[in-house]
Amino acid sequence: MKVLVSIALVCALAGCNTVPVSFSNATPAPADRVLAFQTPPRGPSGTIVVTRDRGFNGSPCYYALFINGTLAARLATSETATFYVPPGDLLLRSGRDPQGRGLCGTFKNEWTERETILKDGEKKYFRLSIASNGKTDIERTDP
Repeated sequence: MKVLVSIALVCALAGCNTVPVSFSNATPAPADRVLAFQTPPRGPSGTIVVTRDRGFNGSPCYYALFINGTLAARLATSETATFYVPPGDLLLRSGRDPQGRGLCGTFKNEWTERETILKDGEKKYFRLSIASNGKTDIERTDP
């Protein structure tokens, strides 16, 4: 019996990682949760597209995306958002929504940060994923 319970627990935990959603199949995040970088800046610019994975882990909570220290979006599962930013060094940070309450308010101080360099006219795609331990990641992906 203990063996069966252990196997079931391992299978359940393994299924908690989120699964990528293609940009074309994702739902655009509503405007009230896409908070910055929605107008191309004057002069040179590039585009960042971020899509949150689908899956059970973290599904009741929004997850935040910061671009160069600015809260850019609060994304639900399978949502995507597009951002227009000046070219150059960018710091992308993802983690729990700073406005989250209850269980969605836990671990607000745990963030994953990634750097990228964006060229003028370039478009880069990223996915926001959540591991079975609740840790977020933001990584480069294909469109």
